[in-house]
Amino acid sequence: MGLKRLFVGFTMLLVAAPAVAGEGAFLIRGARVFDGTRVLSRREVLVEGGRIVAVARRVKAPAGTEVVEARGRTLLPGLMDGHVHVFAGAQTDALRFGVTTVFDMYSTADRATINRWRAQRRSDGLVSEADTFTAGVGATPPGGHPTELMRGSTKLPTLATDADAGAFMRARVEAGSDYIKVLQDDGARQGEPADMPAFTPTRFAEVIAAAKATGKLVVVHVQKLADARIAVANGVNALEHAVCDEPVDDALIAAMKAHGTVQTATLATYAGLAGTDDARQLAADPAIAPLLSSMQKGMLTLDWQHPRPVDYATALANVSRLARAGITMIAGTDAPNPTTAFGPSLHLELALLVHAGLSPTQALIAATSAPARFFGTTDRGRIAPGLKADMILVDGDPTRDIVALRHIVNIWKNGYVVDRKPRT
Repeated sequence: MGLKRLFVGFTMLLVAAPAVAGEGAFLIRGARVFDGTRVLSRREVLVEGGRIVAVARRVKAPAGTEVVEARGRTLLPGLMDGHVHVFAGAQTDALRFGVTTVFDMYSTADRATINRWRAQRRSDGLVSEADTFTAGVGATPPGGHPTELMRGSTKLPTLATDADAGAFMRARVEAGSDYIKVLQDDGARQGEPADMPAFTPTRFAEVIAAAKATGKLVVVHVQKLADARIAVANGVNALEHAVCDEPVDDALIAAMKAHGTVQTATLATYAGLAGTDDARQLAADPAIAPLLSSMQKGMLTLDWQHPRPVDYATALANVSRLARAGITMIAGTDAPNPTTAFGPSLHLELALLVHAGLSPTQALIAATSAPARFFGTTDRGRIAPGLKADMILVDGDPTRDIVALRHIVNIWKNGYVVDRKPRT
């Protein structure tokens, strides 16, 4: 072995730090580290000024550095929920359960609110809620999903058949959208006819092309195989929701691989729609229950009026097949649908991804480095020098047993310990 390789190897074992501790400096000692992509045994992680400074077997910490003993515990990046719909208080609820970043998939937030979200994302200071990225208002025809859920609210922009799709998309960018959302859903399911307006196949393709012309990532709400085929063929970046009307086929999988299309399955919502008891069990879990706000508990125990178990069974089988084929998964919950709540439902989503056939490590990647890479949020999603100190310390090893992720000891957002006391 050459001298250069010996030197590199030694520096991985021992990293020196400044002589005197800076603002908010602390050292996590002896933790098993899941760095967002792999497991590192027994590492020390130094944090200063809201950023990770060093990750090594030994770090020579500066004088005055607080030490957090973590032997027998696992340190992970803060979790990311790749599909939510935020409302007031949602991001605070999410943060208490280790979800440090959320990706909103339809928002009526005004530009001032979106600007505040962006300022928080850039900050390394003390904050009380998860960081937020947003699609803003999505593209749907008049009366199309999700406007049927918002009757009586402020009139929302929609995209009529004869409207300029390009102008609509440019308006979304001007309004602050971080990525573009297109919704294609006529409500038809197995044994049920369509009950909502949707784009024709030709118009759907035109809308996707206009969205792509903005240069932003394009994510689409689809639940039917036929719509997924059109979306992928026209180069969308992500399918939001697993296909639930028919089994996915080899042609769709091949197209997703060719285009690099990712899948956000939202199995937690599908499980609730099926009438399973998963959400109630989550709400009763001793590691979860004491930390729930009344809103979170109410949402987790709120049943769907018309359960559809067939949708969940089909979605689960499709996610399993996509995972075996190597399609990138992004963990997302679709909170706040009935039986979902911001924060705890991401823990359920990860368990359901494991149930679908992902390994625990693959599921954790789907909630850390995979969404960071997909959405281009390069300052988070991993435990590495220079990145935000958004981290979770848990008892046990969730890379072997995903449920261990619920046993949170500490959460740090920008290097500050998160107060986990639930709001009323």
